[in-house]
Amino acid sequence: MKVLYALLVGINEYRAVGDLSGCVRDVETAEAHLRATLAPGTRMESLILRNGEATREAVIAAFRSHLGQAGPDDVALFWFSGHGSDAEAPDWAEGLEASGRVQTLVCADSRSDGVPDLWDKELALLIDELTAGHITVVLDSCHSAGASRDPFFPIRAVPRSAGSRPVESFLPGTIERAAAVPPMRHIELAACESGEAAEERPLDGAMQGVFSWALLRARKQLGSGATYYELMQAVRARLAIRQAYQESSARCAIPEQLDQPFLGGIVVVPESGIWMRYTHDEWAIDAGTVHGLPVGDGLRIGVHDETGQEAEIVEVRSTDSLVKPADGWEPDRERQFLVVTTSVPLPRTAVAVAGVDPAEVTELTAAIGRSPQLRVAAPGEIVDVLVTLAADGNLVITDRRAERYAEWAYEGSDRVARVVKALDHIARWLLIWGLENPAPRITSPVRIELVDAETDEPLAPGGLGEHVLSYTPGDRDWEPPWIRIRLHNTGPVPLFCVLLDLTPRFASSSWLFRGDIIEPGVTVYCRDRRRISVELPKDVPVQPGAYARDRLKLFAAEQWFSSRPYELPVLGRRLPVHNRKVLTALNLLDRLGGGLHHRDLVDAELGVAYDWTTTEAVIKTVVP
Repeated sequence: MKVLYALLVGINEYRAVGDLSGCVRDVETAEAHLRATLAPGTRMESLILRNGEATREAVIAAFRSHLGQAGPDDVALFWFSGHGSDAEAPDWAEGLEASGRVQTLVCADSRSDGVPDLWDKELALLIDELTAGHITVVLDSCHSAGASRDPFFPIRAVPRSAGSRPVESFLPGTIERAAAVPPMRHIELAACESGEAAEERPLDGAMQGVFSWALLRARKQLGSGATYYELMQAVRARLAIRQAYQESSARCAIPEQLDQPFLGGIVVVPESGIWMRYTHDEWAIDAGTVHGLPVGDGLRIGVHDETGQEAEIVEVRSTDSLVKPADGWEPDRERQFLVVTTSVPLPRTAVAVAGVDPAEVTELTAAIGRSPQLRVAAPGEIVDVLVTLAADGNLVITDRRAERYAEWAYEGSDRVARVVKALDHIARWLLIWGLENPAPRITSPVRIELVDAETDEPLAPGGLGEHVLSYTPGDRDWEPPWIRIRLHNTGPVPLFCVLLDLTPRFASSSWLFRGDIIEPGVTVYCRDRRRISVELPKDVPVQPGAYARDRLKLFAAEQWFSSRPYELPVLGRRLPVHNRKVLTALNLLDRLGGGLHHRDLVDAELGVAYDWTTTEAVIKTVVP
């Protein structure tokens, strides 16, 4: 029998550096996910080191004693969630690091009583000692120094280690191994590059590492056959949705290794869907946080048939959830019901206000708090949108990276109402971009493919999961890039699909693909195979260094739904009159779409409960 040996290290509490919040949850969730998705004929032997258990000596010992048990037919997994840092490369490592720095993992007792970090060169030595046939390393930590200065969210980084380490402090053989430069034996999935920050945020009701969360959710979304390469592309798309622009990466000695399934295929995603059963005097479903269900109120499931009977999820647990039949439904306790999610809680957008005039800040903050789309961010909380009342009388709306914005003079009797209206618009746009089914039975079988307009060759996304398209110099002016977009149904059932273009100016439109059935195995070109010109917004001058992002959001469902509730004009404009009416909500996506505008998820007639899923792609248009 093949065995998965997993060593998972999660450190929230440190002796000598600042604490974190989500690392223990990262590894506990990962362990539960792996155990719940083991392939038949596979056994799992896991060891979790939490907080003070994860000293440098304990991590090294567990690496050798636990992962060292894996043989040539087994799989070894090392998952680290905690602080990362870097240090100046010593003389014996010169020429091995282009930056002149080495990356380190900060153990629970690192930098206390003379205990050093665990250097990447030492980790490589430990990996070399393993005899497992397949080795994967997941690092959800930061590898940069100054990144800890970002004020908006917790960063998994600490200052660079001071001073140099004596040679005798390294694991025996580290220096010799570095000099020999042996080939890489493992596949490494890293949260970010060496000069970037790894974030942790409140996700699904609890603080988690954004990378760990995205990796596990992407596995559920893509299914069992997803390769390392496909998995990391999905991870990057999810990071972009959360505005976490950390360049997660996958590394190995031979690129072809990334074309194999995660952990060599010994973990699979169940394809059977969610079942509701009556056991131990309660109704429960066989889905929990490990399957992607968020912790919180507002989540419902419905019977996957023409009755559409619903139940409310009252407690989300690790591998199952407690449910309560809704609206007077009394299900037969002798039956089991195949169910799908029918109502997804829509979070309000967190907004912070800053300015030089306390009275104006207080007035605007109070108005934001009264909006059903918005909420005032708590002190120290991650901010979705920042409103700044500048000293010159202007108002500026940005996200935390200032990529998307609106700016105008903050004056007039209706100034507060205009700001809240703009923020409501932005909130709806963000909800559409982030909307997803937390536990779909169909696992995103429809792919968004961008191809060269002339050759029809696929365009691969870059490091951040974005398709970077460049203007080219023309005879008189810059020429925009031209592409075609196609949708490919890789699944076994026909699906009704809509592709939205979410533009840099907060518009949302289904003009690319307004909705149609795509049969299994069929590839459909958007816009009847016509070429699509990808241009900068009209208010962005086409000059070197200019750029903008379009987000493509695909909805795929088992039945027809209306795309009209998802239509949004450019910020500050109105939709044409014939598009402003929201259709009567008759099914799941209409219900969610109507909620985006009205937050009215109660009076809709659901009808048949059916399954749905989403996928995303990002286009970054640049002028070189």
